[in-house]
Amino acid sequence: MNLQVEPLENHEVRITITVDDDAVTKARRAVLRDLSKQVKIPGFRPGHAPESTVISSVGADYFESELANKVAGDVYPKALDEAKIEPYGPGSIEDVKKEPFQLIVKVPLEPSVDLKDYASIRLPFPEIAVTDEEIEQQIQAIREDNAIVEKVDRPAQLGDLVEGSIAGHDEETGEDVFQSNSKRGFVLDEERMGIPGLAALIVGMSAGDHEHKALVFPSDFATEALRDKKVEVHLEINKVSSRVLPEADDSLAQTVGSFDTLAALRDDLRKRILEHKTQQANRDYANQALDAFAAAAEVKMPPAFLADRLNDLMTDIKQDIRDEEGIPFDEWLKLQNKTEEQFREDYKDTARQRAVRGLVMRELATAERVQVTDNEMAAEVEYTVQRYGNREKEVRRLLQQDDTLSTVKNNLLSNKVLSRIVAIAKGEAEKPAQAAPASETPEVEASADETPTELGS
Repeated sequence: MNLQVEPLENHEVRITITVDDDAVTKARRAVLRDLSKQVKIPGFRPGHAPESTVISSVGADYFESELANKVAGDVYPKALDEAKIEPYGPGSIEDVKKEPFQLIVKVPLEPSVDLKDYASIRLPFPEIAVTDEEIEQQIQAIREDNAIVEKVDRPAQLGDLVEGSIAGHDEETGEDVFQSNSKRGFVLDEERMGIPGLAALIVGMSAGDHEHKALVFPSDFATEALRDKKVEVHLEINKVSSRVLPEADDSLAQTVGSFDTLAALRDDLRKRILEHKTQQANRDYANQALDAFAAAAEVKMPPAFLADRLNDLMTDIKQDIRDEEGIPFDEWLKLQNKTEEQFREDYKDTARQRAVRGLVMRELATAERVQVTDNEMAAEVEYTVQRYGNREKEVRRLLQQDDTLSTVKNNLLSNKVLSRIVAIAKGEAEKPAQAAPASETPEVEASADETPTELGS
């Protein structure tokens, strides 16, 4: 066997494998033997038909294809070992030549990452502060939540709580634009209703009223597809209630919690807002740091790897749509007026970003010797079990399964890698203590469906 390896773009190689005549002859005999047993040939017992008859029965093209696959199965793994090639997934036979017998195979390579000088990356952490305005907004929200609501026999006013149904239809197509039929009602406030001008349409209507009114979305509306759209709004009012907000005083503080004074409530709100903003800032900073590491790194991956990551992303999105929208993905696509191919195209960049991030995190885990200990695994399992209360036994049994434990470990490891990235970017990272076993690095799922023209790795 003789090999020629040609590097290609997109992190692939082309291998030309020249196969010895003896190996081809041996493979030919094996293929003929198998086919003669599988194909019923009149006048011959299984396995006893002559070569020319077998080939004539199955067709020359099919026979040559089977021969190529047989030879490839025999020599391809050896070729990979000899050429020291680490494939990402199955190779594909591009061409077969007969004299001499040659297989030309394109092979996707396992992704590679060069982190460059990642240890020198530094990012400033944002200053976090809570303003008096933010606290007053929370006080106002508390007042809104504790409003005294009373049914009234008068036309609706801004600030009232109104129960009924609202439906907006495109004047040209008749298609639904928005719809609400909340038994809890809605407060007549433009900002809370989210559609400019809608609250004003309801002002002046009383319980029992049914009206059709026109509404035009503003030209700067957040949803581009609705800008300047003319809508016919069907309004049916069932109940109107006034809302009286309590005063922002010590009594309000005592009503909503164990606070003696409004000042104590404000202090607690400041603390909780600061905690929330800090958590959000930490998440944002971790993503920014990871993107900085990814931008500095040299990441190479074959098209097959990106295709698999896009498939993974599509699977996640389809599941989310089923869970959140309650309809099959095909029906949801029709509502979006898109084909699945268009939808996939929209998410190619997202899939690439996720792929790069995942590869960089995997390499960082190795470089920084990040690993998950048995104690950390045990603590995480116990924490998860305790969260489910009366389902403890069921959850514990689920967490004993290998695939579930693997997911838990990878999630823990990902969080530890992100924490390490943040520490490096802040300039607070100490040198890694000890090497982590290769099995402890984050896994990047890699799968490829095999076809007759693909070669296993």
